[in-house]
Amino acid sequence: MPVNWSQEGTIDESSLLVGDWSEVFAEVSGTAYRIGNVPEGVLEIGREFIEHVDTSFPRKVDLVIPSKVWMKFTGQVEEVNRQNVSWLLGQTLAPASDYLYVGVLQTPTYFTFRGARIRVSDSVRIHFKMHKCLLRSLFSLAGGDDFISSPLEIEALNDTDGDYGGSATSPLGWIWVPAKET
Repeated sequence: MPVNWSQEGTIDESSLLVGDWSEVFAEVSGTAYRIGNVPEGVLEIGREFIEHVDTSFPRKVDLVIPSKVWMKFTGQVEEVNRQNVSWLLGQTLAPASDYLYVGVLQTPTYFTFRGARIRVSDSVRIHFKMHKCLLRSLFSLAGGDDFISSPLEIEALNDTDGDYGGSATSPLGWIWVPAKET
């Protein structure tokens, strides 16, 4: 069947996205902690490959082997409160004190991370889940004449064993996106 090339421009207007991830939260031991506003948050899923180059001239790639896959979320945490600062420091999401002590060697705190956004054009919810996560960002608290934020970088680690909701078919996480309108 020949392809109809008569429609120019956008094909599925309801698939256009604007706005931010309006809902982000970390979950530890079944308790969900809302992080609050993380403007311009970015969900990133990537792959790396090892490429083999043959010995002919000009050289050509003759084999590509997948070598790494990752899932991470980055953004800026705007809400500066005890819970968020403790978490950004790599500590607990439920600190008992306003004093957050820094410098003691701690075991990593793993958590599940979720995010969601509403597609404004059709009110469909797009959401993701990252299993066994680790906070990788530095904590930074600057000054200025605008809202102050601290960087956020979360990386999903291998959870094939399912300790944090993962599985052999979903070791890092997942994203749910609706099908294209026909």
